[in-house]
Amino acid sequence: GCMRKFFVALLVATFVSAGATLAQENPPDPPRHAPMLGMGKPDIFAKLKLSDEQKEQMKNIRFETQKKEIELRSKLALSSLELGRLVMSETPDKAAIEKKMNEVVANEASLKMNKLNGWFEANKNLTPEQQKVWREFLRAEVMKVTARERRGRMENEHRP
Repeated sequence: GCMRKFFVALLVATFVSAGATLAQENPPDPPRHAPMLGMGKPDIFAKLKLSDEQKEQMKNIRFETQKKEIELRSKLALSSLELGRLVMSETPDKAAIEKKMNEVVANEASLKMNKLNGWFEANKNLTPEQQKVWREFLRAEVMKVTARERRGRMENEHRP
C-alpha cells in the first residue's frame, strides 16, 4: 500500500537525480555517449595541430577509454536494474537498498573518473601550447554537459 508507493517514488527520485537514468540509455544527442568529450571530434584535432605520433596516441587513449566505458556502463546498468528489483520487492530491505544505491552512485562516479583519466592521459601527450587549446575546449565541453544535466533535471522535476 502506502509504503510501497513511497518506495517507488523514492526509486524514481534516485534514478532521476542519478542522471544516468535507464531511460536515457539511448539518448537523442550523441555527446552523452561520446566516451571522451572531444576525443571523437575532428575539429578539435585540427585546432590542436597534432603530429602523426600524437594522433596515434590519441587514438589509443580513446580506444582504451571507450573499452573501459563499455565495461563501466554495463556495471551501472546492472546495479540500477538490481536496485529496481530490491525496491519493488514485496518486503523491501532498507539496508540492501541503501547498499545498492551506494553501488549505483559509485558506478556513476567511476564513469566520470574514466573520462577524467582519459582527458589527463591525452593532456600528457600535448605541448604546452596545445594543452592551452585543449583546456579551453574541455572547459566549454564541461559547461555544455552541466547545462544539459541541469536542463534534464529540471524537465524531470516538472514531469508528473
